[in-house]
Amino acid sequence: MTQHTDMKTQIGWLLEAGVDFVICGGVACVLHGVDRTTLDLDICVSPDAENWQRIVSFAKAHGLQPRIPEPLEYLLDPNRRQRWVEEKNAMVYTLVGESGWIQIDVFLTYPIEWSQLRSRAREQLFNGSILLISSKADLIQAKRSVSPVRKKDLRDIEDLEGLP
Repeated sequence: MTQHTDMKTQIGWLLEAGVDFVICGGVACVLHGVDRTTLDLDICVSPDAENWQRIVSFAKAHGLQPRIPEPLEYLLDPNRRQRWVEEKNAMVYTLVGESGWIQIDVFLTYPIEWSQLRSRAREQLFNGSILLISSKADLIQAKRSVSPVRKKDLRDIEDLEGLP
């Protein structure tokens, strides 16, 4: 693996692995036209067991490791994921590369139900595949639900609301 892997490559890897996901967070804001910088890729994923298996396989294939000190395979257990949310207040499961250049945050919980998020997502052609990007309205709703509210989320909301 190279020292630096750009966001487009990471997205391509996810699509090649067949992961069913919607891009959320800062990258989605940028793709809607917000002028901001982000170094991580936030994704909300289909909650079915096969999709979680594709995420684990994808991570292993690209040398990604969990930031938390628990085995990657634990991500396959829905009860464990729920405990992380309830007991540790975890919102995401972060995958990182050896170099530190890659960081993918997989949402464990999201304020919008998956089928609604996916059905309202904007489609964009990406290297011959359809890429799903959270709608502006869903991004705004998700950012409003962050507690405690962060300055960057308030800026994103203001910028998203100002877009056509």
